Amino acid sequence: MKFVFHTKNVDKTFYRQMMQQYIADHIKQSHGAYNSYRDFHEDWEIHVYSVEDWSGRLEGGSSVGTTNPGIPHGVTGEGIVKVYIIDSDDMGLMAIQNFAPIFHEIAHMLLIMMMRGRRGTFRNNDLSGNKVGMRANVSTQEVHDRQMEGKNYQVSSYVNFGTWIFTKWRPFTAIGLDLRDFIARNV
Repeated sequence: MKFVFHTKNVDKTFYRQMMQQYIADHIKQSHGAYNSYRDFHEDWEIHVYSVEDWSGRLEGGSSVGTTNPGIPHGVTGEGIVKVYIIDSDDMGLMAIQNFAPIFHEIAHMLLIMMMRGRRGTFRNNDLSGNKVGMRANVSTQEVHDRQMEGKNYQVSSYVNFGTWIFTKWRPFTAIGLDLRDFIARNV
């Protein structure tokens, strides 16, 4: 898995570590389908951009009319995740706000990898216009249903808030979409 940062201010090590923790939390639930983080699909890339870089258009040129360009968000396609965050060196509330869309898009990625081709039926109307009873790929349906149901958990890791001379490891917690029980039942 490749992490590519197109930002100037975020702490790349901190963001990478939290993304890896979120992925690892879900790999643990795969009953050996993925034995470790290293076994986990090297061909995917996660690109992190500033919200200022968002053009309002997807790869094919189609417009996304409901996305506010100033709010962190993302898009996931085959083999690539693109997230647009507020490019700040703040490792507090701003980082917590940035991790919500990052974890949302990684959740899509996880289900694309683990449940490719499976279909599901929406349990909830979502913010993308999907309606109860519509069928879609599980990678979209389950992520958006869980978002609407508020199924989240605390993603925690120890991160280095110091320098190379003075290392200070502190716990950091962000909120992420919880797919762990779904993966444990279905992978």
